[in-house]
Amino acid sequence: MKLTILSDNNTLIDKYLLGEPGFSCLVEAEGKRFLLDTGYFGVFAKNAKTLGISWRDVDGVVLSHCHDDHTKGLSAFFTEGPKPLLVAHPSLFRRVVSRGLFIGCPYPREQVERYFDLVLTAEPLALTENLYYLGAIPRPRTLDQDPALREGEDGPDRTPDDTALAYRGREGVYVITGCSHSGICNIVEQAKKVTGQSRVMGVIGGFHLRQLDDRSKAAIDYLKGEDIPYLYPCHCTALSVKVAMGNEMHIEEVGAGTSLIWE
Repeated sequence: MKLTILSDNNTLIDKYLLGEPGFSCLVEAEGKRFLLDTGYFGVFAKNAKTLGISWRDVDGVVLSHCHDDHTKGLSAFFTEGPKPLLVAHPSLFRRVVSRGLFIGCPYPREQVERYFDLVLTAEPLALTENLYYLGAIPRPRTLDQDPALREGEDGPDRTPDDTALAYRGREGVYVITGCSHSGICNIVEQAKKVTGQSRVMGVIGGFHLRQLDDRSKAAIDYLKGEDIPYLYPCHCTALSVKVAMGNEMHIEEVGAGTSLIWE
């Protein structure tokens, strides 16, 4: 499996790419190409062009959740042509308000269906023989979850649609996550369950640990216990958390332009 970060809050020196407060990653596995998330401003498409990567002919797009810093870039696909697959949770089009601002997917279902073959499922789904969409994430580790946002006056919103990808490699499972609102530890456990692998070889993406608190410390303790060789926290992972994580285990820098091959 090869993956390339096309959009992230961080950019790598000497890559000459754009950054944004969003996330997008191209995953290539077993002859198929999938885009996990599309960022906010369409930066993924511009960076792909700079890198010489053809993004328009992907086999599909997978959305980790509905928030606009992961879905607004869908508009880059709003042109006539072959319809790629789009896989997401059934709650993709729900209304989400935080601090008075709408932060959900900015496009209605009818518009998305015009340009994509839409598959909405809460169940895990095999995208290739070894690459999996994880579906709705069980959340037994409640401390690891993201604190609730507010959805109008309807009560707490714990991002029920949050999900991720997992790849079953030769030596274990690799996890690619967008924002980890459901808890990075819960996501890793779901990846192990879906792929049938107990060894975790790598995790990359947003861990949604925004400050060094009890929740972050619990996640760090869990990840340390898993003894994961390749850890790439990015996007919504605070610097203080990365420093604390780096004091306990080996982590790698990641940003737009990061390219990895995991087998």
